[in-house]
Amino acid sequence: MGHIIAAVEIAKLIVERDDRISTSVLIMRPTLDSTTTKYTESLTSSTLPNRMRVVELPCLEHTAVHNTGASWMASLAEAQKNHVKEFVSKIKAQSELSPHDSPRLAGFVLDTFVSGMDDLAAEFGVPWYVFSASGAALIGLMLYLQALHDEQKADLPEYKDSDAELEIPSLVNRLPAKLLPSLVFNRESLPIFLGAARGLKHARGILINTFKELESHAINSLSKGEIPPVNPLGPIVRCKGNSYDVGSSQINDCKDIMQWLDDQPP
Repeated sequence: MGHIIAAVEIAKLIVERDDRISTSVLIMRPTLDSTTTKYTESLTSSTLPNRMRVVELPCLEHTAVHNTGASWMASLAEAQKNHVKEFVSKIKAQSELSPHDSPRLAGFVLDTFVSGMDDLAAEFGVPWYVFSASGAALIGLMLYLQALHDEQKADLPEYKDSDAELEIPSLVNRLPAKLLPSLVFNRESLPIFLGAARGLKHARGILINTFKELESHAINSLSKGEIPPVNPLGPIVRCKGNSYDVGSSQINDCKDIMQWLDDQPP
């Protein structure tokens, strides 16, 4: 849910920065989800810029998505490819029929963990970008662990109870290996994580929900690597309405977050 909100907010930001750009945010989910439905229903035309729309792709049959562990996301993206292709084909056809009145397809922006849809961008002959809702440090961590696995042949699940401390370029301090994200220790979810990390290197650029004053070290470390240009576009924080607006039932008010940001030294 948090990724959906961040995607909508980043689309708003992009549209508001350049009046030549239009965006369509495609939301996919494996089954009926009341929280997501409530959120998307709250996105009326009065709350969105004129050149932006939010589209919910058809819910899939339960059997179409392997809803086990972390593999469900890759399975969901694969199962929705035909719906995405159909939607984008209509946009392209309309722009060819009315080149002066309809927006031209310019590219895809994919969530970090659905970069497997990059082949659709190639099929339509447009570039694709990755959007990370989780900050620059995570992108650096993903790239580090992918190199550790692919180049040094490290068995990452074996780090689960390890006291070894890792020197990760995007982090200021060493990180105890046993504190890595839990999906790294899961042999079922690890390929999804590594695949997403590999996909980062093939994107035209990486859009990140952060800002330089918050993650200067992480952003600078990414600029030194052999990866596409990194564009910090944050902070993207949704602070209005009910708890589902910010993606967590435990957060009812974001004023403290914004106050903390405002109180930080320049």
